[in-house]
Amino acid sequence: MTVSKIPTPRVDSSSGETYYTGEDAMNLTPEQYEEWVYSNKTSHVNEVRLYEQKFWNILLTKSPPFIPLLFWPFVIYYLITPITWNIFISICFGFLLWFPLEYLFHRFLFHLPVTGIRSQKFHFFLHGIHHVAPTDLWHVFSPIHELGAQALLVWIVFKILHIPNPNALLSGLLINYIRYDSIHYLIHAYTPEKIAKIPYFGNYLKKCSIHHRQHHFSNPRKHFTISFIVPFFD
Repeated sequence: MTVSKIPTPRVDSSSGETYYTGEDAMNLTPEQYEEWVYSNKTSHVNEVRLYEQKFWNILLTKSPPFIPLLFWPFVIYYLITPITWNIFISICFGFLLWFPLEYLFHRFLFHLPVTGIRSQKFHFFLHGIHHVAPTDLWHVFSPIHELGAQALLVWIVFKILHIPNPNALLSGLLINYIRYDSIHYLIHAYTPEKIAKIPYFGNYLKKCSIHHRQHHFSNPRKHFTISFIVPFFD
């Protein structure tokens, strides 16, 4: 593989927006790539363009802020149908299950070690883009096909383990996921000072914002929780 120098932002001549391409990431060795993605010296850009056509970039790599709302019909179905005690317990357990999963997914999947070209491509698409373009609000949420694959994987694990009420369990998990990604969006869209003005929850959300900003701009090897803060995890 041809090794190039650390990428510098490209500039769109018509819009003035800065961006990186997939080629910028793939021309690096795994060691160079991890240093580039995680270093606080890396110049952040407005977006990453994996495809020349804007249509494919939006369809395959981006996600508008309303995407999590697509999960609500599934969630509401389990909230408005007659709920037995067992289903209610499963929904509550699924809600609580999100907290360790948020840490585990972020720590061990989204920050998996990059050892070769395949893991480099996988990581850049999965999470590297978000680190070099943290202000791209259309990449705060994962693309819908990626979210769907993750939800399906979790559901399959529930089925394999013969966990009772897997649909209700997944419903509770998705409720908390929507809460998490809404907080994640706020953190990237607004400053901690603006977030602090949110009634009732502002002070706590401000702490979450500062915590997550440390992950992006100070030490990406720590601070893996986003929608909650527990010193035990980080």
